[in-house]
Amino acid sequence: LPTLHNIFNRRPKSRTRSVVQVQLQRPTMKIHAVLLSLVVSPSTVVPSANAAGFHELVERVTRRKSGVAAADNAAAGLQDEQEGRQLQSSNCWSDTTPAAAWHPTYSAGWTNGYCRFNVDCNSPSYSTEAACCKAAYAGQVTGYCLQQLPSPPTTSPTDAGGLDVFYPDYDTAWTEAGCTNKRPMPSGRPTYSTMVACCKGAYGGQVSGKCLSMLPSPPTTSPTTSGGMADFWYPDYDTAWSVAGCSNKLPLPYRNKNDRPNYSSQVACCKGAYAGQMSGKCLSELESPPTTSPTGVGGLDVWYPDYDTAWTVAGCINDSPLPSGRPTYSTRIACCKGAYGGQVSGKCLSQLDSPPTTSPT
Repeated sequence: LPTLHNIFNRRPKSRTRSVVQVQLQRPTMKIHAVLLSLVVSPSTVVPSANAAGFHELVERVTRRKSGVAAADNAAAGLQDEQEGRQLQSSNCWSDTTPAAAWHPTYSAGWTNGYCRFNVDCNSPSYSTEAACCKAAYAGQVTGYCLQQLPSPPTTSPTDAGGLDVFYPDYDTAWTEAGCTNKRPMPSGRPTYSTMVACCKGAYGGQVSGKCLSMLPSPPTTSPTTSGGMADFWYPDYDTAWSVAGCSNKLPLPYRNKNDRPNYSSQVACCKGAYAGQMSGKCLSELESPPTTSPTGVGGLDVWYPDYDTAWTVAGCINDSPLPSGRPTYSTRIACCKGAYGGQVSGKCLSQLDSPPTTSPT
């Protein structure tokens, strides 16, 4: 007992102990109590001289205590890790694990995108694979998502009858094209509420009549106004200008109405599109054709110099049409004074209704 007392009751000479020293001695105090219980036991006989044996006993108990503490720490760490994994496997926004569903695979890209059945908190979920493809990959030209279905359709699923609007088929030559409502609709196409409206708007004047022939009840000819005539007139650009005229026949020989100028009457079309036509072909097609091109009384309302005649014997005229680039004057005498001032022959002034005897000065 004196030996045990000496082993466990050694004190530093200084009465002041640091906090670290106190904390370090606490496990030793516990061991001290255990050893004392062993010493006072009647069945335990410890020779007082065997101090080394007691040191060995102390070390064994210390190692045992350290092993138990390490095991407790490892168990606590494992429990924390398992709790962390449970948190990771739970739902992203609640404690309930979400049910597996069909999700789009965004990492595969758009062209080769598809849907797969899994738990995913970062994408919308769908009850079926087809519903996922239709919603997440609608308009996928490759149809890759739908091809992964157990029974893939031949084309992308659409509503009954396709889209609710019709659009022109620009992928086909205009003369042989029509209107369609197939999905997906290409970007930038004009849309129409009905197929016939699309044909009239996008393929008006289509001589082949291909678009109209695709109607459920196609007409025998292109839809026109009463009598097969339009309510406007347009120039005939398919004929040489010198011998062309104006027409109001349907179907139009061009795509859209505004692709060519249009006029309210045939004479207005002739004056606007064929003014100056020397042959007079356009005007000759009028119901009551004039003998010459229509002009104002006495010709144009302005006068211009006749550059087609030698200056010394030329004068001013108001014949229609007015050649491009000619200066104009409000009266004939003003034209003579402006364009032929100093003309010694006096030819321009001699053409006046009341010519002066000499050139005006």
